[in-house]
Amino acid sequence: MIAAPRLAELRSEHASVRDEAWRVLYDEHFDAIYRLVCRFGVPLAEVEDLTQMVFERAHRRMSDVDEVRHVGVWLRGIAVRVVAEHRRWQRVRRLRQWLLESTTEAALRREPTPEQMTAAAHTQRRVGAVLDQMSRKLREVLVLVDIDECSPDEAAAILGIPTNTVRSRRRLAREQFRKLWGIA
Repeated sequence: MIAAPRLAELRSEHASVRDEAWRVLYDEHFDAIYRLVCRFGVPLAEVEDLTQMVFERAHRRMSDVDEVRHVGVWLRGIAVRVVAEHRRWQRVRRLRQWLLESTTEAALRREPTPEQMTAAAHTQRRVGAVLDQMSRKLREVLVLVDIDECSPDEAAAILGIPTNTVRSRRRLAREQFRKLWGIA
């Protein structure tokens, strides 16, 4: 929940107060939104632009929002819609890489060998291709719950659907993913 004083800072008439509040919000949530956009299979060349669009849209919508109970869920909901719009209007859908590890985990590990990097890139392209073949509704649930590790309740809040619908779509998404991957 954005506390009332923090919400007031984000809407402040004083540019310096407002700018600092948005800078803090941006710093706190950028990595999570960036990873989420990546996990939807957006080409890496476009991930940062879409992540910026999420924060720009949040900034524009702040005056229309009375209360934000959980800023992370609110930003993820915006990110889901931004990515859906991007996919809808994009002419050529190409997936370059699939982010499987968070930036902190990657920093702690040793540098991968060229063979490991090639295998990971191949797997990422294959996962992206399978996700691209799935329906938008199933893909969104699969990415949010199984890849981004949101709870079904959080995914339901982000997507604006009942929790039981999330659970049902998750089961269907897993079945469809296995089928498209070739696991029977």
